[in-house]
Amino acid sequence: MPGPPIIIVWLLLLSAGVNAQSVNKWTLQECIEYAIANNPQLLQNNLSVEQASVNLNQSKAQALPNLQGSANHTYNTGRRIDPFTNQFAEQRVLSQNFSVSSGINLFAGLTNLRTIQSNQSALKSARYANDQFKNDIALQVTNAFLNVLLADELEVIAESQAELAKDQTRRAQLLLDAGRTARGDFLQVQAAEANEALNLVNAKNRRGLALLTLAQLLNLENPDEFDIVAPDFSRLKTEVPPYNARDLYTVALGNQPGIQSAAWNVQSAELSLKAARGAYYPTVSAFGGVGTGYSQLARTQVGSTIQQQNVGSIAGQPIIIDVEVPVFERTPFNNQLDQNFNRTFGFSLNIPIFSNFSSRTRVSLARINLENIRLAEQIRKNQLRRDIQSAWFDAKAAYERFKAAEKSLEATNEAFGYMQQRFDAGVVSIFEYNASRNQLVSARSNVAQARYELILRIKVLDFYQGNPISF
Repeated sequence: MPGPPIIIVWLLLLSAGVNAQSVNKWTLQECIEYAIANNPQLLQNNLSVEQASVNLNQSKAQALPNLQGSANHTYNTGRRIDPFTNQFAEQRVLSQNFSVSSGINLFAGLTNLRTIQSNQSALKSARYANDQFKNDIALQVTNAFLNVLLADELEVIAESQAELAKDQTRRAQLLLDAGRTARGDFLQVQAAEANEALNLVNAKNRRGLALLTLAQLLNLENPDEFDIVAPDFSRLKTEVPPYNARDLYTVALGNQPGIQSAAWNVQSAELSLKAARGAYYPTVSAFGGVGTGYSQLARTQVGSTIQQQNVGSIAGQPIIIDVEVPVFERTPFNNQLDQNFNRTFGFSLNIPIFSNFSSRTRVSLARINLENIRLAEQIRKNQLRRDIQSAWFDAKAAYERFKAAEKSLEATNEAFGYMQQRFDAGVVSIFEYNASRNQLVSARSNVAQARYELILRIKVLDFYQGNPISF
């Protein structure tokens, strides 16, 4: 029965075709978005932002009144005064207390307010630091992406050179068979073909390594199924922007998240110093509460009874009188909760006189921290200025190199065309031809490298302007 084998073969071919097309090609924007969404260090930074948000919420909660409830179930033995009956008790007595209390700081040197403001600034600083890290990831991905594109172009150049070397070998073989060239020259042409084949293998390996580097930067689990989409550079400007490094630095100060993060960090430290100084001021607080209790000794008069009592005697005759004696019963639990219900309300003033220099120490540490953070901000600004100056210089140098490489390629290409004609006519040797061809390959590689370097440098300048990276 021929049916099942044919079906199996068809399914195998279909599966092979699907696997051959399973490579996903990504644009630069997709690479940047994926790298940002799957970077472990960025996920850690997100936790830092979340932690700063929790600290802010906690500082806000510190300004709210507190509320506490308590309940005691106590057995007392020995002679004591029962707090609910004011009577001496010597037997074991069960008592219970229930209370709810609350307090709030009315004034504490504005410590709570300054702490809230400091934590708000710290949260903004953490968010801007996170944005700066995202920008750094975008730059790294762009650089790796352009390295893949450069490797692509160098591979294309290597392929064209390998094909050209094959054509020259076929021509040399015809000349050798016709007796118009020496065997030594033919062997040189073959060696050149083998060398170009090796260059092609190296170019493919460089391309694979560049793609693997990009895939690792994206934290892809299966880099073998990953490739990129080459953007259209036809509309991309390859001119250095008309402004200077100083103007670019002024713009970058207002849009770089790292600078804004440092500024908010300084403001947070300034407010922390003011909060620490609040410990020098008196604190005013209000408090209040309600409570009740129960005692096993509590009694309630429920009536009275008449008892005869001997109060003395007259002429040997006892004197008996009727005395009204109250009758008590144990006070029920519910009745005691109502009878013993009490309320408390008041204000408290606390004046700091001497606290073992703890307040002064906190203020000194806060001042030192502020100066350290201010220096860190200045260091970041200085580093930004140096980075922009270097980026501006690199962009101008890359532009000049690109223009020079284009002129060199134009001249080298024309010279090689002339050399090709003379070689086909048998006027020049294989050594001269290979030297001219190597110069052409070098000129093409220089143009490719200069082009992608210039693109990267221009994108870096756009980055410092606050523009998103895109092609």
